[in-house]
Amino acid sequence: MRKALLFIMMVSLVLISGYLLVSCGRDVNSIQDSHFDADGAPFDSAVMLFTPRHPEAIKLYIETSGSMNGFFRANKPTNFKKTVWSVFSGMASKTDGKVYPMSNGGDIDTPVVLGDFRKKMNAGQFVSNSSTHIPAMLQNIIQNLDTTKNEVAILVSDMKYSPTGASAATELLQYQEQIRNIIGYNPNISMAFVCATSEYLNKNGSVAEKKSPYIFLIIGNSENVAAMRNDIARWCEATESYIESGDMAMVYHTPSYEIKEVKNGLLSTLYPKNLITTFDRTVSDTCSFIVRINMNGFPWTAVDSEIIKDALTAKAVYGSSVDVELLTGPEHLVDDHAYQRNFERRSYADYLIKLYNVAMDDEVIEWNFSNQPIDSRYFVDFNNMITATDENDLSGLFSFNKFLEGVFNARLNISDKEPVRILVSSF
Repeated sequence: MRKALLFIMMVSLVLISGYLLVSCGRDVNSIQDSHFDADGAPFDSAVMLFTPRHPEAIKLYIETSGSMNGFFRANKPTNFKKTVWSVFSGMASKTDGKVYPMSNGGDIDTPVVLGDFRKKMNAGQFVSNSSTHIPAMLQNIIQNLDTTKNEVAILVSDMKYSPTGASAATELLQYQEQIRNIIGYNPNISMAFVCATSEYLNKNGSVAEKKSPYIFLIIGNSENVAAMRNDIARWCEATESYIESGDMAMVYHTPSYEIKEVKNGLLSTLYPKNLITTFDRTVSDTCSFIVRINMNGFPWTAVDSEIIKDALTAKAVYGSSVDVELLTGPEHLVDDHAYQRNFERRSYADYLIKLYNVAMDDEVIEWNFSNQPIDSRYFVDFNNMITATDENDLSGLFSFNKFLEGVFNARLNISDKEPVRILVSSF
């Protein structure tokens, strides 16, 4: 009996001692930062991560006004017909099986079954003398779009707004404000464009312009728009017609990311996006790690060291020092449009973050990624195209610069201001 009581007392003492050891050990979050619990678990739910997501439904529209005739003429194949069919057929499974022509001032005409559309396009049956009112066309598309069901609209157009009649000059002058108002009154709409080029034919079949530009305009939720922008740009690249892509009125949130290659610290397996432990000053005064930003949500132009070198900023909350550096080696700055030969984009940028002169036992790093260095950064060829001053300039995109300005005047692309927080603990 005494032996049993002695055994129970010894076990109790061990348990009590263990409890004392645990309870006397300091918290992972010894600085009691309000965004983490004592064990380093993040409380943050405000940070939303942006990842492109394919839509559930797609509506296909194509402009059939007179300015598009050179792309449609039947007496010679054009890269336009090849690329448009590549894109439309690639999306067919998510459409209603129809293409919606647009003319007559911007109205949506009688839909054409996708197979019949191909035949009519190849036979030149969309050649017309009609005009298209771009603001009305955009408004009609948006009114027939249900973004709550992750639906996107794809419009193929040369985007040349050239009103006719006595009021034409004044209407063109007001074009930018018209676009601004349409986008301003539709706050759930984001857009992207992909610019491609094709031969533009004269009536006799001769080539009037070898590289005449036209636009795939993508309209919908930001995540859906980003995914379709990537796909369409890849289809255009495959037909050697891709020129440029860009985003408008996008809500990027915070791009998805990974923490990699931690030095003088251990990345938490439970909270691998927010917690690094065992920072040891006896090893080094510096804890460093790489934040790998997923760039799939941004246009192809963005993956450029000169453009995004300052896009990520970081600071220490409790007085320590932080340095940020964009790593530019081929393994750190990647934009593979056909990853492993699949129809998939793999794109990321690595930023090295160094924490040193740590003021307390633990520290919290806050970082943000801004889209502002990316916006409106276009290649020279595209900038030359959008400065066309004559609607008959077949090498240019007459008035498209006003369209872009109108959208940006309504709503800028934005990223979240709420930072990502990483707790670095010496526990």
